[in-house]
Amino acid sequence: MRKSVLYIMSAVGALSAVAVFGLAGPANADSGDTAVTLDLSGGAVSISVPPSASLSGTIGTTPISGPLGTVTVTDNQGSSSPSWTTNVEMTNFNAPSGSGFSPIPVTNVTYNPGTVTRVNNTGTATPVTFTGESVAAPTVTATGGSGINSATWDPTLSVVIPPTAVATTYTATLTHSTVP
Repeated sequence: MRKSVLYIMSAVGALSAVAVFGLAGPANADSGDTAVTLDLSGGAVSISVPPSASLSGTIGTTPISGPLGTVTVTDNQGSSSPSWTTNVEMTNFNAPSGSGFSPIPVTNVTYNPGTVTRVNNTGTATPVTFTGESVAAPTVTATGGSGINSATWDPTLSVVIPPTAVATTYTATLTHSTVP
């Protein structure tokens, strides 16, 4: 009979230890789900252009042509169907102020984008013969693809030199702009 009492006391002692020390048997596991959303806002379309370019030639040689340097458009709008257009506009080639020399009219100038390297878009590249001072004309467009996209080109400018041109330095301003 002493053995039974000892076993009962051992069992009662073990149950007390479980209650005091929190040594419980396995419990049922539980879980919960969290719905997570990620909101992305679109960025902008930006353009980088060379700060300056120089063309040179000789009176009597026409046209005079040369590269302008790399133009890059980057579209960070994150659109599912990107669409942007790059326009170019230009002023006349003006002789030095006060010289009295006639300008070379912008209508004698052609802008050719040449080969366009595209990342994640399609589109067109169209040469432009300027029709007047500061008249914007579309030249490179982008369509298709989705997300971030870009296009890079190295345009060539050709200038038909009129017979009235004189040996001096003419200056003009060429403006690239994008329309998303």
